[in-house]
Amino acid sequence: MFVILIGVLLWVSRLRETFINMPQVPDLDLATLPEPQKLLKHVRSLLDKYDKPEVWNHAAQMMDKDPGQLARINLGITN
Repeated sequence: MFVILIGVLLWVSRLRETFINMPQVPDLDLATLPEPQKLLKHVRSLLDKYDKPEVWNHAAQMMDKDPGQLARINLGITN
């Protein structure tokens, strides 16, 4: 019985391996990366754009709404 169980587990694991098809990550070429100064400047501009209390307050107010409620708010419909 134990040998049959081991055989079934090996067969199932072999089947599972055929379903897993991980995409290959290409090798990273450091020459194609932007300069760190430009990258950090872009990150700072994104932080300046989104790190405001009104943006976070709006997100907190809208996070628990369903799509119908969001549509009514966007259209200005009040019930």
